[in-house]
Amino acid sequence: MQKACGAGGTVKEGRIEIQGDKREEVARILTEAGFRPVFAGG
Repeated sequence: MQKACGAGGTVKEGRIEIQGDKREEVARILTEAGFRPVFAGG
């Protein structure tokens, strides 16, 4: 994910936290992988 989208991130308390500009692309990839992305913050 980080390499594909050029985004930083980490895993905290069972959540995947992604940093970067490509929120929609990351959400699409996670949805296709069977996850349910939730946006938080600005």
